[in-house]
Amino acid sequence: MTGLFANAIIAVSLVLAAWAFVLAAMNRSASIPLVAGVGVLELMLIAFLIGGIVQMISTPHDFAKWEFVAYLLGLCVIPPLGVAWSWGEKSRTAMIVIGVALVVVPIMVVRVQQVWSGTSVTHV
Repeated sequence: MTGLFANAIIAVSLVLAAWAFVLAAMNRSASIPLVAGVGVLELMLIAFLIGGIVQMISTPHDFAKWEFVAYLLGLCVIPPLGVAWSWGEKSRTAMIVIGVALVVVPIMVVRVQQVWSGTSVTHV
């Protein structure tokens, strides 16, 4: 669950987040190209979900499978929720919500990779 595709998801998400924050700074609402970009990201996340589940089923690798699937599903839900919120509210705050949702995606991709590798987060 590591590699170029995960890195591409992270890069696309961060570029779209920067775009959303620039629109927020300009006090503009979501543009059609931004929403289309989030749609492309969503397709990438669905492919990541399917690929992750296929890899999970076909590997003897021992890791937290339910947690892994939950993170993959969460990844697919966050961007559409951010966009849905922005369509309901046409303000700077709506663009910030999209931006934050898009910043959460790379964090969750890294977490998916940690769960896949069996790495746990330790609390100090």
